[in-house]
Amino acid sequence: MKSNILSRKLWNKDFILINLVCCIASYPNSILQSILPVYILDLGGSNAMTGFMMTGLTLLTMVTNLVMAPLIDRIGRKKLLVLGSGLFFLNTLLFCFTDNLTFIFALRVLCGFTTGIFFPVPPIVVADVTDEEHLVDAVGIFGAAGSIAFAVTPTIGLALYNTFGSAVMFISGAVMGGISFVITLFIEEHYSHAERADSASGGRKASGFSVPLLSLMLLPMLLNFIITFSNSPVNTFLTPCGLSRGLRQINLYFIINQGTCIATRLLVGSALKKLSKKTCTFAGILLTSAGTAMIAFAWSMPLMLLSAVAVGIGLTAVTQIFQAESFSVVPEDHRGLAGTAFMLSGSIGTGLGSSVFGAVSAAAGYTITYALAGISALTGLVFHRRYWRKDKGTKK
Repeated sequence: MKSNILSRKLWNKDFILINLVCCIASYPNSILQSILPVYILDLGGSNAMTGFMMTGLTLLTMVTNLVMAPLIDRIGRKKLLVLGSGLFFLNTLLFCFTDNLTFIFALRVLCGFTTGIFFPVPPIVVADVTDEEHLVDAVGIFGAAGSIAFAVTPTIGLALYNTFGSAVMFISGAVMGGISFVITLFIEEHYSHAERADSASGGRKASGFSVPLLSLMLLPMLLNFIITFSNSPVNTFLTPCGLSRGLRQINLYFIINQGTCIATRLLVGSALKKLSKKTCTFAGILLTSAGTAMIAFAWSMPLMLLSAVAVGIGLTAVTQIFQAESFSVVPEDHRGLAGTAFMLSGSIGTGLGSSVFGAVSAAAGYTITYALAGISALTGLVFHRRYWRKDKGTKK
């Protein structure tokens, strides 16, 4: 399989624009995720309020995703991309005009609706504007664009908040949201439901599902669910775990992990020149499992940082390849459904995993928590084997 992240076939106008949309929109989204909880505490709120707010946001996001999934294929990508980015911009802008905790709570929960419309669409656009030969690279570059923004935004946002106050911070987010919205206006529609429905039947682009095809769509979702479920205690409980072990520089874990994720996203396509997708994803599951279980016995920073690298490589390789697979195995007029379902499976895995492993950590401690999380990642090998056992001809 030939692939190159520098290929001229990959870097067409709309691919560049959709990556800019993702990167720029990730700035206000990251501010709301990382700095807003600090602002709520400064206004006299509590962590409990932030928790309820995130629960409401997550539930509304899931409901919106379920509604949006078929609409992306029926209405088209461009209309929903413009609508979603515009609503997200307005949602972000409204934070500039209030310091009332009740209104802030409501606006943040409303983000579940606006981001639920907006964020599922760009990955589908990436699949539409990219040929199958470069799809894994395209998904990696798109993911790296968002990861870079999430990596630098907390530092920038906190600096603005501490130096100039919340108003300037929220205004900067609104400006970036507005720029993202404007860029979406220049992206062309590459998909027409009517044309796909009237096209000759047969082949991957024909509408409709067979049982083997449905199985091929569901298996990537199950793998994504398992891998994000096992990774949830890393995202949620690693900081208190590290501090309880006297590791005051535990924040380095996330810096190294994020850097590894970005590098891996850009290199997976090159790895597939020499290794098969089956081999890469098999190794990815093993690395994710080993890296997560390693935390159970990591009482020093070197071992923690080794875990950060292992999890970064493993998790990224598995999710990137299977996200590309979720696009390539379905008819084009079902990509919206497949892509949104894949994202939703990750959100459910993260949310459910946080609850399950939160209870485990409270009852049995962090060592048992991360050991069980590492073991849970290995269950993905069952679905991994079943997926790659399928005849490649079925997927085409």
